[in-house]
Amino acid sequence: MAPHPIKLSSPQRTAVAHMRLAAQGLLPHLPLATAASAAASPAEVVSGMGMIQAQDLPQGCWAVGVRLPGAGLSDIHAALADGSVIRCWGARGTLMLISPALHATLLAVTGPRMDASMAGTRAAENITEPEIARLAEVARERCSGAGATRAELLAAFAQAGSSTAGQRGYHLIVAVSLRGVIVQGPMEPGSSTRQLFMATEQWIAGRGPAGHADPEAALRLLVGTYIRSHGPATAADCAWWLGLPLAPVRAALAAQQQELPGRSLGGEVFHCAEVHANRWAGLRGARGTLALPGFDELLLGYKDRSAALAPEHAQAVTPGKNGIFLRTVVSSGHVVGTWGVEGRGRSLRAQSSLFVPVTSARNGAAIGRALQAYLDFRNG
Repeated sequence: MAPHPIKLSSPQRTAVAHMRLAAQGLLPHLPLATAASAAASPAEVVSGMGMIQAQDLPQGCWAVGVRLPGAGLSDIHAALADGSVIRCWGARGTLMLISPALHATLLAVTGPRMDASMAGTRAAENITEPEIARLAEVARERCSGAGATRAELLAAFAQAGSSTAGQRGYHLIVAVSLRGVIVQGPMEPGSSTRQLFMATEQWIAGRGPAGHADPEAALRLLVGTYIRSHGPATAADCAWWLGLPLAPVRAALAAQQQELPGRSLGGEVFHCAEVHANRWAGLRGARGTLALPGFDELLLGYKDRSAALAPEHAQAVTPGKNGIFLRTVVSSGHVVGTWGVEGRGRSLRAQSSLFVPVTSARNGAAIGRALQAYLDFRNG
């Protein structure tokens, strides 16, 4: 949570919250602002969103599924298996689901800053640039063809003479990934949480450019994608999402001010896609109820989250303030509770814990349907 939440009036908070539902593809009758029609595949959802937080892969899969009514977990796994969606370290040092077409552009903009932020850790682990360069070639060869499990990749590193003890192996994998050499693709056989590492050039061949020649154009593309899929949002929100300083993000927004118009609210300028600029007065369907995954972009996609989550309830969603975001129940764009699951397979059950009381049987039934949508997804 931002240290000083933006002070919006109650109607302004509601307008921002409702418009973000639309921008994020959470109103089924409205397409993402980046598409001409409603998303029809996991690849279209991920491409439209730009990045979807996915350090917890099952939660990331549901983040796609909740934006694609009728989809099942097997559909998301199929997209990972055919390469139309990949997972990589995209920004802020965390794993993201992204479109392969965005991979090179994203790393060109965010990779150097992520590398710099990890310099201290690498020095402590005695990880050097020559070692990373050497292991990049090892990873490229080992992950070609059918790919490699994490254990197989670490074994290849060890065979090449590098220690993978403790967390050193993890940091080596991240370092090689930030060089663009490997991405995470299909699920490991028999696993619903672990993916194979694939050689990037081979795995995403023909799905996107090898790089982005113009850094400023690359940043404008990323900033534009963010605002279209997350707006109304501020420059500070976008800079946080990308893990970049504020000044270049502001410049990228200024270069697209006609396509990404801004409105002053609470002393800050909120930008949105031009297609949403006439929707501040209200949106049909925005009063629905959703069961969103932990780490979902509707909450985590912003530096200031007070439009969706009242500050007095922040502790209930992020208990312990340890970086873990619980699954949330969202009503009319606002977080009203959390939810969890117990059991396995067909005996899986979901239950909510609300901090905003249910005011009617109709609202209670809506929460039940939202939780059932997740269970159907898991079994699909």
